Amino acid sequence: MIMPEGDIRNDPWYRTALTHDALGAHLRLAVPHDVFSTMRIDEGTLLLLENLPAKEPAHVLDMGCGYGALGLPIAARFPAAQVILVDRDLLAVHWAKTNALAHGLSNVSVYGSLGYRDVPEEERFDWILCNVPARIGEPFIRHLLACGRTRLTETGELRIVAINDLSPVIEGIGVSEKMPLVKEGQSASHAVYSLMADPSFTRDTAAPDALYLRDTVAVDGLSFDRPFDIGGDDPRRLKSAVPIFLDAIMNHAPRRVLAFRPSYGILPLVSRMRFPDADIIAVERDLLGIEYIRRNAKKNSLAGEKLVLCEAHHFPASIADDEFDLAVGELSSSAGKNVALAELNALAHAAGKNGIALVLALEKNDREWIRPSASRQQCSLTRLISRDGYVLFQVRR
Repeated sequence: MIMPEGDIRNDPWYRTALTHDALGAHLRLAVPHDVFSTMRIDEGTLLLLENLPAKEPAHVLDMGCGYGALGLPIAARFPAAQVILVDRDLLAVHWAKTNALAHGLSNVSVYGSLGYRDVPEEERFDWILCNVPARIGEPFIRHLLACGRTRLTETGELRIVAINDLSPVIEGIGVSEKMPLVKEGQSASHAVYSLMADPSFTRDTAAPDALYLRDTVAVDGLSFDRPFDIGGDDPRRLKSAVPIFLDAIMNHAPRRVLAFRPSYGILPLVSRMRFPDADIIAVERDLLGIEYIRRNAKKNSLAGEKLVLCEAHHFPASIADDEFDLAVGELSSSAGKNVALAELNALAHAAGKNGIALVLALEKNDREWIRPSASRQQCSLTRLISRDGYVLFQVRR
């Protein structure tokens, strides 16, 4: 559901609204917590908007659209063009849709896609544009360029912007793959590159999940492939946070388990292994996370009808009136206090009368958000474990 502007501020994910003047359009973009560039329009986006192809487009693809700072000014400038915005983060997709509707941009389509995976194969674009994520890894950048060339019209053009630290990687790919990359713009922090269409270029057929593979980690006897750019998985989390969960869930024998924000699958798959008769429902907003939960489930022989993967931009909406014996997940420190409180209350509801939720948070977030907001909580919180900067809560109605 897309909310009118007056209601957006009531959404716990709402952070701010940014004024965006670009290509003759004056836009006011609603911005949520926990997505890219929430404090200002990114410098790379602004540089790319200043260095677009000269030919007016009829069909545009904005790859990794975020809340719409790149694609929506283009849609406003070229109302006859069909502009498609895609992102693997369904939260970003939701807010890009909100912003498109708020400005009456009827020539815009927004949907989730893991890279080009969910963009219809037959579609061809005059422009493909992308602000390349800094931590995405070389294999995906290679795929972005190689596959992009085959998705363009005969006179189409792919343009990307990236931080200067990625320039050697991008230019190296151009040389090794014999791609005629042209540097179109430069700033103190970013560079813009262009690449013309080549329908004869060999199609990159790599599986989407393989493009992101970073390394492999072992947890509780299981082997997890871990992707680039998943976020929130620093060494301290693996060493301290995950073991806290594993210690706590040993004492339960649930029939239904909810794992929310499970990244690449540690909590749902460990639960699947420990409770083989339980139904495990994993809710994740990042399509990359969903893909890697699926990959890791297959790798560890834990796939099957007992494991259900749910794609949702807000996890409470995805579970509706369901009840679970056990819910496990982590609060996001970058999502803010209002989101944390909303999720705690939603988890208490999901646990029903007899279930419990185990929720991990940073001790800092407990101290600054949760304790001062006790009167706003519609749930009972018990601190079970406090260790290494983390605190584990038991949450009940």
